[in-house]
Amino acid sequence: MITNYAARIRALDDDALERFVTDWAKRRTRDYVETQRWSGTGDMGRDVVGYVTRQRHEGEWDNFQCKQLSSRLSEKAAFVELGKIFMHSAAGEYRLPRGYTFVAPKGVVRNVQNFVAHPERFRQAFLDRWNELVAPELVENQVVTLTPGIRDAIERFAFDSVYWLDAAGLAEDEYAIPALVKWFGYDPGAAPPGVTPDLPQDEEAPYIEQLIGLYGERRNTTFADYDSALADPEWGQHLREQRTRYFEAAAFDRYYRDSTPPDYLVAFKDDLYHGVVDTHRDRHSDGLARVLRVLAQASQVSPAGVLGRYAKVPVKQGTCHQFANEGRLPWRK
Repeated sequence: MITNYAARIRALDDDALERFVTDWAKRRTRDYVETQRWSGTGDMGRDVVGYVTRQRHEGEWDNFQCKQLSSRLSEKAAFVELGKIFMHSAAGEYRLPRGYTFVAPKGVVRNVQNFVAHPERFRQAFLDRWNELVAPELVENQVVTLTPGIRDAIERFAFDSVYWLDAAGLAEDEYAIPALVKWFGYDPGAAPPGVTPDLPQDEEAPYIEQLIGLYGERRNTTFADYDSALADPEWGQHLREQRTRYFEAAAFDRYYRDSTPPDYLVAFKDDLYHGVVDTHRDRHSDGLARVLRVLAQASQVSPAGVLGRYAKVPVKQGTCHQFANEGRLPWRK
């Protein structure tokens, strides 16, 4: 995976790299409530931003500076790009970022690696070499002196939050998998099997209650509770099988929610829904007959795409129970 996809990341142009990194950052939902891509004139040193809070730039945020270069990111380029952050922060445009990552598919030169590895040495180098490396490069035809505000920003910034990522590091990051699927057709593989708890869970209550009611209608009786339905010699095993199918679908959802773009799972469920909805609407001798016919029809539906390829029969049938839970296709009308 790393070798093949790292090479393809290195082949992206500047715009595509920023969009790829945006897709990657969007998957870091444990880190960010929102991501934003800044590009072109006036980006103020920001390419892709991850906001930690709804306060966006008034709260904590991380910056991902994308540099698709013909060779490794140079020492001067690293100083200038980070220098933009200090200049604009000192000017009141935004607070200093919590973290700063150079995304350089071809890597960074050894001196940059050494500075990143020695945060306080990096800080001192900024103070010592501002006039030499940074001041003439920030604004065209101007020299940006090391003002007290910029000096303060450099002294306050957490240099231990500076990182770099090359194409291999980006490709092997777990959050990059959905972007690899979207951009390069990476195969996320099959979802792990579901695990059915011994006792019914709150999330199952709607479809289980509907099924138990339909078992009673077929028998012309009323099952007192889940245990009494489970003990029934005719329908108890059927109920066990439906729970297995439901948790197969739940495991499928969790896996592909993390390993593919969000619209993939939505498209899979839409395909399945349209494959069974007419059967659900049809006339049936009773509600349980509807359930059995819809589940049989679900087993025959072949949703498109990579998720359809890996959706086994129990997953498709369990997804129908999810539809019943949501009220989208209720078992008991």
